[in-house]
Amino acid sequence: MSNFTRRQFARLAPGPLLLSLASRGSAAPAAPAAPGAVPSRIVLTWTGDPARTQAVTWRTEVAAASPQAQVAKFTPDPKFEPSASTVGATCEKDDLGDGRSAAHYAARFEGLSPDTTYCYRVGDGQVWSEWNVFRTASTKPEPFRFLYVGDEQNAIKSLWSRSIRRAYAAAPDARFLVHAGDLVAEGYDDRLWGEWSDALGFISATVPSIPVPGNHDLHRPTGSPDANTTLAAPLPWRRHFVLPANGPNLDDMPGQSYYLDYQGVRFIALDVNAFAEENFEATARKRVTDKEVEWLTKVLRDNPNHWTIVVQHQGIYAIAQGREYAAMRAALAPLYEKYHVDLVLQGHDHVYARTHKIARDRIVDPSAPGVIYAISVSGPKMYKTQKVNSQYMAKMIENEQFYQIVDVSPERLALTAYSIDGAVVDGFELRKNGASSIYIDHSSSKSAGRNITATALRA
Repeated sequence: MSNFTRRQFARLAPGPLLLSLASRGSAAPAAPAAPGAVPSRIVLTWTGDPARTQAVTWRTEVAAASPQAQVAKFTPDPKFEPSASTVGATCEKDDLGDGRSAAHYAARFEGLSPDTTYCYRVGDGQVWSEWNVFRTASTKPEPFRFLYVGDEQNAIKSLWSRSIRRAYAAAPDARFLVHAGDLVAEGYDDRLWGEWSDALGFISATVPSIPVPGNHDLHRPTGSPDANTTLAAPLPWRRHFVLPANGPNLDDMPGQSYYLDYQGVRFIALDVNAFAEENFEATARKRVTDKEVEWLTKVLRDNPNHWTIVVQHQGIYAIAQGREYAAMRAALAPLYEKYHVDLVLQGHDHVYARTHKIARDRIVDPSAPGVIYAISVSGPKMYKTQKVNSQYMAKMIENEQFYQIVDVSPERLALTAYSIDGAVVDGFELRKNGASSIYIDHSSSKSAGRNITATALRA
């Protein structure tokens, strides 16, 4: 190998003019942000019409003097920033104990154009997040898809992360993410919400969430004097999600039950912890259930949409060992049937289970009025199935993590369930037929060997 002489190397090296031009073309490095000032835990939700609004929450460790967000219509031109609109944000400061503190923010974008892609960022005017992207809904009942996941709850960062990231990879065009409760194991624990945010990464900043609280999301620290007398979610729930204020007349439980309409579907998020008779006093439960039934009846009755989907945590037809919520079923199932709810998405049982079409505690003809109930789990905590209610099930699977993709159009609603290795394990579709629908079961052709049949449970 020959060696360059100094003169030869000088002819190849860039001269002073080239070095000067190169330095002029390089932007000066930005000053590093102060520790704790960088936005994190960015979560998209809604408080209003998904066609014209979007909401976002985030947090910093050090409170910002001027919290704000910016939004602009998406364009491939990187020089779009001057066109962005700025909106102010609310701020709530929390003492987290152990010398830790945090500031949580919420901002609302309003007056947006339907069926339009936007980019946005959050910060304080000096320190910003990256620009993230979202898309508003159409005002028409056009086709779309969404992701549905059951309990995240345990080993969230280490093991739930693989579920949600596989789900996103399978459906990057999903318009939003439905969480059927128990997002964390201890609702009061800020560190677990940090794991939840870490597991999602950028997904929560680009795919809006529709969450409903589970029993674990309501947990308070051991020894809390009101642990059995209030069903209000601890602060982390309210900090991480800003949700529609159209729920029952329960001022102490904002954002725990609500509804929103999305392209021909009414989604009803119903906090059923009071119905499920967990460790709450009877007086507290009755106060909540009475208000929720009154509200639910009105929301179901005054519904102009093609489809109706309810999201709740505990199952109407529970399938895990030692669980049966007969009182909840007696209170809610008749309403679901009377007002033609199509699908109920649930968690809590830490298995996969899905019924045939059900009415009056019976499997009905595929073309008759009735409701389909699904239960799923996306985290690593697993239970065993039981015989009770197994006779209603089209599919039951234990000891796997799952996600579901739901495709909706004016004429058709289809759910496909996947284990996180990408295998299709279940599926069905509903085809709209007036106020009712025709049910088509695909479960017999989906990984039949993984099914735990009712016959096997009765043996």
